[in-house]
Amino acid sequence: MRKLSLVILFFIFGSLINVSAQDIEAAADAYNQAIGFTQAGNHTEALKLYQKTIELSEELGDEGMELLIRAEQQLPSTFFNVGKGLYEDKKLNEAIPYFEESVKYADQMGESRTADASRTYLAGIFTAQGNADLRADALDKAIENYNKAIRNKPDFARAYYGLGLVYRKQGNNEEMKQAMDRVLELSPAGDRMAENARSTVATAFLNEGAVALQRNAFDSAIESLSISAEYNENEPLAFYYLALAYNGKKDWDAAIDAAGKAIALGYENTGDAWFEIGKSNEGKGNADAACEAYKKVSSGNNVAAAKYQVEQVLKCN
Repeated sequence: MRKLSLVILFFIFGSLINVSAQDIEAAADAYNQAIGFTQAGNHTEALKLYQKTIELSEELGDEGMELLIRAEQQLPSTFFNVGKGLYEDKKLNEAIPYFEESVKYADQMGESRTADASRTYLAGIFTAQGNADLRADALDKAIENYNKAIRNKPDFARAYYGLGLVYRKQGNNEEMKQAMDRVLELSPAGDRMAENARSTVATAFLNEGAVALQRNAFDSAIESLSISAEYNENEPLAFYYLALAYNGKKDWDAAIDAAGKAIALGYENTGDAWFEIGKSNEGKGNADAACEAYKKVSSGNNVAAAKYQVEQVLKCN
């Protein structure tokens, strides 16, 4: 009986050894096939086999640890290459989870270059989706996608630019300015997108200032127009509007300065700017300077008003 028991135990133990060897061989075979597919550029098949290797190796416990580690080390680049292939085939939505898995494994293994490359692709994809949403007027969705891009790549200037355009479309100039400021911070000097960002801010606050002027909200107008002039110091209309706002507040010297800048920058309605200078000097009690300015109003909307001031009010020589 004891002899029979020993035979049974030997049979079971031998079977376990045989099964274990077969499992190790299967895991090694899957790994070697995966390497072959990687070398051939078939990353999709390689990924399946690396995952199979990991699954088999986990079942082997300590005996499969070396293969497990080797297979896992291949995951960041393999997920990246599958995602890149889908990206190049214009299958952007399908590429996203592969880049995200690449980031996950690359971060775990300290592969910063692969992680950064995957995040760059993700930022580009989400920015492209945000651009499509912006064109379709799906503004909330656009904001969501641009923010996804920024979470992946906080220095991705194109995402901030798109975000700024969304806020501009919503009439949210403060948020727009913050986004465009990031574009300017992140872009090289003379970059076309940076120049567009600067122009967008300048135009938005110029229009905002003009609306405030119509309401006689001079302080608000000055704040908005000053921002506009900061982002585009060569726009004469911003300085002309500032002259109007400063005269509205009876800040005569600031009005004279602003109108003078408008003229120096080639403001097309020069007569209107000279009229504001005349008003400012008249407000200061400087009749001679006011007369001189009013006499230069030979065109524009204020020719008759300037003539009246010269002939009837100030009685200029």
